[in-house]
Amino acid sequence: MKKFNIKKFYEISKASIIIGTIAAILFCVDSILTKYVWTSYGTIDRGFMWVAFVAWTISSGMKNKDRIKMWIGLIPGFLAAVGMIYFGQIFSANVIGISIAAVIGVFLFNGLAMYFDNFKKFWLNSITGIFMGIFLTFSGLGVGLGADTWSDAGMTIAIILVYSLLGCVCAFFSVYYMEKWKGKPASSRSGQI
Repeated sequence: MKKFNIKKFYEISKASIIIGTIAAILFCVDSILTKYVWTSYGTIDRGFMWVAFVAWTISSGMKNKDRIKMWIGLIPGFLAAVGMIYFGQIFSANVIGISIAAVIGVFLFNGLAMYFDNFKKFWLNSITGIFMGIFLTFSGLGVGLGADTWSDAGMTIAIILVYSLLGCVCAFFSVYYMEKWKGKPASSRSGQI
């Protein structure tokens, strides 16, 4: 019978310890935000930790500069999603139940989003961030939020920005500590876990 090797167990458990600790801290932050910030809005009685997990997952393989660009890209993404929603309501003509205005709006705003890739000298050229902003806006953040009113629009973009920032911070620390514990400097890897 083999003897239990605590050193080996600890060695193979480092990644689990790192990610588990960061996720637990994120859960605590989400619980505090939910209790003291989002519930004060009225109808929101749950957290948005999943938004942070999306940002964490997407930004784990990125360099810090690209994480920042992705986070900034959420704003034009949010605006593009709002544009698609409102453009789709301009007129009611449809073909086989598909709104012509919505099709045109989706084509225009997604096409315009791709132009941001040409802004190499600005921090607005993260296509990943733009499309992340679009899909998070369309998701209604799981509670039906959107941009129907200024208040809802402000709450939607605030939640997207706050939780995406938390996710990027989690990605940074998970990569940083994984590299530190593996004995490799952060600059020697591509940033992937």
